[in-house]
Amino acid sequence: MEPSERNAFLAELSAAEFDLFRSHLTSFDLKAGVRLQDFGAVGDQVVFPSSGLVAMTMPSHNGGGGGVILLGRDGIIGSLSAAGSAPAVCDAEVYIPGRAARMSASAFRYVLDQSPTIRRAAARYHAVLMMQAQQTALCSAVHRVEDRIARCLLEAQDRGGDSEIRLTQNTLAHMLGVQRTTINLAAGHLETAGIVKCGRGHIQIIKREQLERHACECYRNVKIYVSSVFATSAAHQIAVTSTKAGTDRPVEIRPM
Repeated sequence: MEPSERNAFLAELSAAEFDLFRSHLTSFDLKAGVRLQDFGAVGDQVVFPSSGLVAMTMPSHNGGGGGVILLGRDGIIGSLSAAGSAPAVCDAEVYIPGRAARMSASAFRYVLDQSPTIRRAAARYHAVLMMQAQQTALCSAVHRVEDRIARCLLEAQDRGGDSEIRLTQNTLAHMLGVQRTTINLAAGHLETAGIVKCGRGHIQIIKREQLERHACECYRNVKIYVSSVFATSAAHQIAVTSTKAGTDRPVEIRPM
């Protein structure tokens, strides 16, 4: 299945809307360690992952960073910067390899200009992006590292669908903006409880329900917000389609 059929944003589009994107999209491999955007630079591409994991982080002067959000097939990288021709607000680096489609920033702006529906769809994803960034900032300030690790592992599994999360403890430390020794200690507590199993270069989720109980409320808050955003979108689409059809009968909405 090609990336355009699997990325959530592209899958949400109607056939006519997707045709506006089709000629501009190119499929490519997401390779671990590749930077998709740099903080402060005006990006020249918009990326639509269909698999893999991308971390959007804020850099710091000491060479570390802090996790902002994790994106997989549910997100878009570079669209906010491209839409406003503005510098990127964070770095974006591939942490788990996968596949994606990309287009130029100028082509993305052109497509937005062609369709109010696509502009609204992009605005929903941008709202989710901002909510996740704000929730993560709160999380970093007030929650324990062990709770934050649980949240990150759950988010990574949600996006990748695999209980084996291919992230090293060094990577987790960078994402959370803490020392590796702190990660070792917190992950060790989860492993002792039988919730996860730590290996070389990966962490295996053994008991997801228990991991959810260990995660801070940020994980649930983001899921509730995202569900509400797209539920509202689906309701709006039903209303618009019903009005055009001149009927109040339910109209089938193509799932994302």
